[in-house]
Amino acid sequence: MKLSKWMLLTAVLLTAALCLTGCMNSGNRVDTAAPSPSVGATGNTGDVGDSSDTNQSGLAGDAGTGSATPFNWVNNAAQVETAINQISEISDSRVVVTGTTALVAVRYTDAYQGETTERIREMVAGAVREADPTIQTVAVTSEEADVTAVYELSDRIRAGENADDMADEINRIVRNPTTLR
Repeated sequence: MKLSKWMLLTAVLLTAALCLTGCMNSGNRVDTAAPSPSVGATGNTGDVGDSSDTNQSGLAGDAGTGSATPFNWVNNAAQVETAINQISEISDSRVVVTGTTALVAVRYTDAYQGETTERIREMVAGAVREADPTIQTVAVTSEEADVTAVYELSDRIRAGENADDMADEINRIVRNPTTLR
């Protein structure tokens, strides 16, 4: 009788330990959803179900695979922005890249009353680095003046200007004390 109580207690403890090991480190995972096809994706640029030129997060090209093909930020930044916008606190974002530095401007949802935290920065950085593993620095800003400047820089890049010509402007915002790096 005493032996069966110990066996039952041991079985319960082993089961509980196995269940808990499955939960470990789940807080450190960055899960990003695939961009929705209704958010500006066309052709082979991330349509859901289109596996011809997308990775598991729906980002185009060889993003996140570590291959030698460089990520084309001019043509594919919108897909990364869509992935960033899947973060529950963020309503809209823009990404500009020069060299190995990405600057991300975020606008929060009306429901989110906080500011940019390290957790949010890490989730944003995860989405950026999944698309382009060569990015070494990801800076995130939600300061309205900087956000407006990043949106203007992004519009200029989308209109055909070279992002490397704007490196000084981008780096000025990256160095701001309110920008999380």
